[in-house]
Amino acid sequence: MKTPNTPDKGIPASAALNDQDYLALASSMINAESLAGPVPVDPDIAEAMGAFAEDALSSDDALDSHFDGIDPTADAEGSHHG
Repeated sequence: MKTPNTPDKGIPASAALNDQDYLALASSMINAESLAGPVPVDPDIAEAMGAFAEDALSSDDALDSHFDGIDPTADAEGSHHG
């Protein structure tokens, strides 16, 4: 398979997409396709779109943040809320 910046025979090099143009075009297509629902995205394109791995919170910390410090699953004895 050809890479985006490898021109076909007979196509001038100026007509080929460079990496930045390819990622911009692919990003716009992902945006258009995502209007209908979730779309799988190549990691390189996702990175160009600004995606990043969230490593600031663990899954438990993210879930706990929805409860404003009050754990509704805590026992009344262990909650120390008076």
